[in-house]
Amino acid sequence: MQKFLLLFSLIPFIANAQIKPLSENKAPLLISIVSDTVNGGNYKAVFFEYDALKRVSAISWMIYETKNLPKGLTYFERTVEHQYFKYHGKEQLPYGRRIETNEYDDKTGKWLWSDVEDHIFLFEKGQHVGDSIFIYPRRTENAKLDRSNANRARAIVSQTPTKLVRVIDFSKKKNPNRYVPPNIHTDSMAITKDHLIGYESSENDWGEKWEPRAYFSFTKYDQAMNPLHQLNIAPILSNEKISISYNEDDLLLLDPKFDHNGGTEFNWHYLNQHNPLMYSIERGETETPFKDIIQFSYTYNQYQQPTYCKTIIKKVVNKDPEHKIGTIGTFEKSFTFRYKKD
Repeated sequence: MQKFLLLFSLIPFIANAQIKPLSENKAPLLISIVSDTVNGGNYKAVFFEYDALKRVSAISWMIYETKNLPKGLTYFERTVEHQYFKYHGKEQLPYGRRIETNEYDDKTGKWLWSDVEDHIFLFEKGQHVGDSIFIYPRRTENAKLDRSNANRARAIVSQTPTKLVRVIDFSKKKNPNRYVPPNIHTDSMAITKDHLIGYESSENDWGEKWEPRAYFSFTKYDQAMNPLHQLNIAPILSNEKISISYNEDDLLLLDPKFDHNGGTEFNWHYLNQHNPLMYSIERGETETPFKDIIQFSYTYNQYQQPTYCKTIIKKVVNKDPEHKIGTIGTFEKSFTFRYKKD
């Protein structure tokens, strides 16, 4: 469940956040980010839907793939995650959302079950301070959503001019007869003076020690418009990102001797005014000894929004005493950005 609760937000003043530069107001709205199809026609995509007021009403994460099964070539279309945003009247900022995350049988492609969560955005004096989260029991096919047995959690967010932190406690209720370890997840971002993310971390406290999940270091941005930053939901989701990930089976490295080298993530954040040109990813020592160095190059439209993105990913061994330190391989991915026509 935790991996689908990594999406939270904060912005200091809502009134200021709603004011967009004229160029952003005229620019078309993003409708999809689609990955390349070089690997046998398999690709991933994120789709954005809007209502009549140009507010984001839904976001869907999709996987499209073909497989050779005994009956022949089969095509699978899967909705991995779907978010629905909820509004009061004509207000531009949502008051909440529902997140449905689906699980499938890898062999048959059939839907097995889904996790469902409701998030209510919490404010104090016009400032977003957290989210009230309702986590419902896993829903199987044709089953109704069980609202009576929901678990409740709260995400707390805080921000300074240079840092944004979100903390959520998944710990079970205290039991006086036995030790119940904590289960606390923390996301933090270092914000530069140019309103860009310089560093991001994601960690879990399992009770015995802090285990880092991932560290992201951003070193270079372009000067063009980030299409996520112009969306009406950006002030609420400033601590979130659109992430398209690939596991180790999808990555073809030059050196076949390395196994279990881990996947990689391609991230575009709502908070950033511009688009990343280079960043690196490091994981916890217990997860993988590999560091990813990712370089981006873009093609832009007349509004200086990205329409095509080519990425070059370099895998580097940087903390494994059993292997020689250095680059073990590189590979490429590309993404297409499409926009809504008025």
